[in-house]
Amino acid sequence: MRRNDKAVKDIDVIKNIISKCQVVRVAMCKDDVPYLVPLNYGYEFKDGELILYCHCTNKGKKLDILDENPNVFIEIDNEKDVIAGNTPCEFGLEYFSIMSPGKVEFIHNIYDKIHGLNKIMEHYTSKDKNDFKNEALNKIFLLKITCTNLSAKICSK
Repeated sequence: MRRNDKAVKDIDVIKNIISKCQVVRVAMCKDDVPYLVPLNYGYEFKDGELILYCHCTNKGKKLDILDENPNVFIEIDNEKDVIAGNTPCEFGLEYFSIMSPGKVEFIHNIYDKIHGLNKIMEHYTSKDKNDFKNEALNKIFLLKITCTNLSAKICSK
């Protein structure tokens, strides 16, 4: 990170940032062509690593790419306010962001799938115990992204 003065190292601050954001952008690559998708997510920290859970349908371009190459890069951010200035170069944006390389696993085990879906529901509703019908569980595809080197940044007034 070029601007070390904006770097965030405190894990509690990072957890707070992740809890306030709504979308993770997941970048992947096939044949040297990048592909980026925004996804909803649930999360947990295990052994100092951020684990993200994202759901999707069981077919599509991202799954084809990830099946071939599970290496990804994630970005989570939240914009707040414009920082006004007197000249264009003095304007900015108040924000916080998190980035990390990661590795995707496809989750097929029903208990692991329920765990990941509960993490997603907990993130958006604060409800951590949900009943999922087998029919729905069979249709949902779950991605588990293990983030390996978090970088967090805050820019404020």
